[in-house]
Amino acid sequence: MSSNEHSKSRRRFLAQSSQIALGSAAAWATLGQLQMVQASELGLGEDYRALVCIYLFGGADSFNMVVPRTPAAYTSYQAARPALSIAQASLLPITPLSGDGGVQWGLHPALSELQGLFESGRAGLLANVGPLVAPTSKAAYTARSVPLPPELFSHVDQQAYSMSMGSETAARAGWGGKIADRMAAAGLLVGAGLPTSISLSGTNMWQGGAADGIYTMGGGGPTRINDTLRASNTWSRVVPRRDAFYKLLDAAKRDSSLFTREHARISQRAIDFSEFAFSALNNAPAITTPFPVAGQNRLADTLKTVARTIAARGALGQKRQIFFVGLGGWDTHDNMLPDHQRLLRTLSEATAAFYNATVELGVSDKVTSFTMTDFGRTLNNNGDGTDHGWGGHSWIIGGDVVGRRIYGQMPEMRLGSEQDVGRGRMIPTTAIEQLGSTLSRWFGLRQGDAMDIFPNLRNFGTGADYLPMLASSNQLLNGIDFRPPP
Repeated sequence: MSSNEHSKSRRRFLAQSSQIALGSAAAWATLGQLQMVQASELGLGEDYRALVCIYLFGGADSFNMVVPRTPAAYTSYQAARPALSIAQASLLPITPLSGDGGVQWGLHPALSELQGLFESGRAGLLANVGPLVAPTSKAAYTARSVPLPPELFSHVDQQAYSMSMGSETAARAGWGGKIADRMAAAGLLVGAGLPTSISLSGTNMWQGGAADGIYTMGGGGPTRINDTLRASNTWSRVVPRRDAFYKLLDAAKRDSSLFTREHARISQRAIDFSEFAFSALNNAPAITTPFPVAGQNRLADTLKTVARTIAARGALGQKRQIFFVGLGGWDTHDNMLPDHQRLLRTLSEATAAFYNATVELGVSDKVTSFTMTDFGRTLNNNGDGTDHGWGGHSWIIGGDVVGRRIYGQMPEMRLGSEQDVGRGRMIPTTAIEQLGSTLSRWFGLRQGDAMDIFPNLRNFGTGADYLPMLASSNQLLNGIDFRPPP
């Protein structure tokens, strides 16, 4: 190897090992920083639960995802986006038991698996959800008489708001991380091998700030130090690199600099974590549920790793898991029809395979997946694409989901409607906080804890903190099982 190649290899290794260390470092933060309380005080159960956030980076278009089939409503939709409308005859019909607003609806033809989950009651739609500080009308928006989320229609700010109720310039701990903190404070996570928060898409604001920490790994699973060191398939090259690294690490542990010793401690624990997670996942029962061919659907590949991690929950010492998975490419300013079809097909195949895997593992009613995105997109088209919008739809999937329903209020797909603040940017009728609060209650938190995590809910009135989307929570709160019959 030339000196130049060696230098490049060394820089690549240092960058990769730093990513492992930084991704895992916070996971070792001491839980002693939190005041311990009894689990019963927070209303937390001892059963297993997992939340899986599937974040659609770029701002996913909802108006070709769910399309009206009723003739008059379809005509308005088609008039609003003449270059992008989906043929009425090709729509996959859905028959919601509630929330259809008197309109017949259909899904994009690429969503056949999600259609099946919806119709079988294992998936629901949360309509026109998005960032809101307070209920907002078109007149109030125009007059700026109500507080609005910061920098509407900006990718980075609306990603920050959906994940943390903050902005790019006013970062806050993410609401996924805050939920994990409550679990840690309740004492359910003491002794767990990994933190509650596990990201398969790098660092993110949604899980950020958790005292319990975040463990990050790639879509294929944990990265081991020997794998990082391996510059070729020749083991004779790996051993000297590995041994040299450990000698440097040992020396750093004894260094006079506190910073150097702390970096060495974090690196060692990151290595220990990766070995521990690698062993747990590879010794867990194999997932036999069919997934798309490896490498052909990156979201499916990642969700299969999530399923493997759920299968290893016992070995990992986890009763609660919070996963973050990202899928990019949704900023469809142009070439939308083919790109959107490909993305929706990816989403549909992957989420259905993952749900089936949770059935195989016997935890389908203990795992709830949901989609979030930066924002919705404009109802009108800008040629062969759409621009940044506001409200959009989220999918909720799982065995405990009270499915085959549309929650919230579907927007009127007409330019100039009472929800349109320009070019079909629809004012959300459900706040992202309502989704987060509902999921946190299902995860085991009390109403008071949810209100602390999502303080803007107080602006929306009584009952805004909970949407009846999850059967076990409904039974707990109301003694009623809202699920449709099998």
